[in-house]
Formats: sequence, structure tokens, C-alpha cells
Amino acid sequence: MIGHLAQPFCIKYILHYRTNASIIMKRNIYKPIQFLFVIAIAVLLLTACDKEDDNYSIGDFIVSFGVVEKAPDTSEGNYLIRLDDGNRFSTIATPVNSGEIKAGQRVFVNFAPYEDQINPDNSKTIFGKINLIQSILFKEVIQVNSAINDSIGNDPIQVKDTWVTGDSILTVGFNFFTEGSVHYINLVDNGEGNGIQKPFVFEFRHHARGDQQIYKASGYVSFNLNKYRLAGQHKVDFYLRYTDYAGRRIDLPHSISY
Repeated sequence: MIGHLAQPFCIKYILHYRTNASIIMKRNIYKPIQFLFVIAIAVLLLTACDKEDDNYSIGDFIVSFGVVEKAPDTSEGNYLIRLDDGNRFSTIATPVNSGEIKAGQRVFVNFAPYEDQINPDNSKTIFGKINLIQSILFKEVIQVNSAINDSIGNDPIQVKDTWVTGDSILTVGFNFFTEGSVHYINLVDNGEGNGIQKPFVFEFRHHARGDQQIYKASGYVSFNLNKYRLAGQHKVDFYLRYTDYAGRRIDLPHSISY
């Protein structure tokens, strides 16, 4: 389990999907892009019909990460979620167990799409029904100093996936080993760079709190990088630095584009 102080984090997502043909799909959800799985038999016919072939079918679903822009005030209200690809998802029905999800939270969402609406900026708003929504740990970058350096830990970790959204959110997918206790995750600005002449260096820090390395677990965490947008610039460079289980220091190059 991952947390900051006592804040829990969902370790792993497994998606189970049953089609009308009773086929079961089981897939780990690890990618930053939005996935659309269509299980159907497609027959292409040449016709004179002008109807656009962009409708969703029963059984289609989309999974994505995003940020909740609007959460329902009542059981009759709707969610509006800004997805990582720049589109938005608006619910037509609120799930029963969604009360803990609030505006501003980072989420993983699995939903059934019904129809699209094209927005003035050419992005889409997708209307549909939530199948699953789960909060994701969403944190600010912290400044390193001698007082906190030991408390944030420097235990090894495996980074398996990273991406930066258009609104400057860094998401990290990672693996770690545990016996089952709470671990801490932070992103630390070590002060080495300025983002222009020299990239910022953000250390992905893991505090295992003495836990034993028994079972392999996975998680996702997101960090807000908006304060690193520099006036007069359209791109800021940074390295994501971490230490793996072989003791190697890894620097992954990234950019914040805006």
C-alpha cells in the first residue's frame, strides 16, 4: 500500500470485461493513453448512406486517467472529468459509490460511451455512464532540505511508465516490493536545474519504512507541475530521477509543454 502519512493508495487495477459472447477479457491497465475496446464483428458495406460511422456500440468501454472538474452535489448531479488526452467525459448517471470523489481529484475512470459532442476548441465531450471510478494520489512537488531529506526516504523503486499531460500533470506508474505495510511516495525538487539552461531534477523518492521485500506490487501517483511553468517560455525540461533495485541511478528526460 502506498500513502503519504496515512493516505492509502490503490496498488493495482485489473479490468474484467464480459462480452455478449461470454468472452472474458482480463488486462492490466498501465498506459497513459485512452483505450477503446470494441468486441464486435464488423461488416463493411458500400452504400449511398451519408450517416457518419462514429457511433458507439453496446459493450464499448473507455478507460483513462483524468481530473474531476465538477462533482455532483446530489445523487442526480453529473461528473465532468478532464481526460488526459484533452477531451472531457460527462456522466449521464452517477454511480452509487462515487460520493468520495470530489472536484479537483485525480482519478482513474472506466466508462461506457454513448455519444460525443465537439467543443469549440475541437476537443470532444463524451457522454456516458461510469463503470468504475477510483481516486489517484495527487501531490505537489516538495523542496528538499536537510530537515526532511531522511524522512522522505531513498529506497529503491521501479518506474514502469510516465507521462505529462497538457495541463502539466506528471503521472508515474511504478512497482515496488512489500510485505503489506504502508509506503510513502514523494517527488522532490533537488534544486539542481532551472528548466532552461539546465533541466530541473525531480527525484522520485520512496520510503519503504523498513518493510520487507516479499511481494511485488504496483501503483500510480500524479504530481502537479504547474508552478514550474516559466514566464516567457513554452517548454521546460526536467529529469525524473530514481534509484532502481539494482542500485542504479536512473534519469528519465521529460518536458512540460504549454
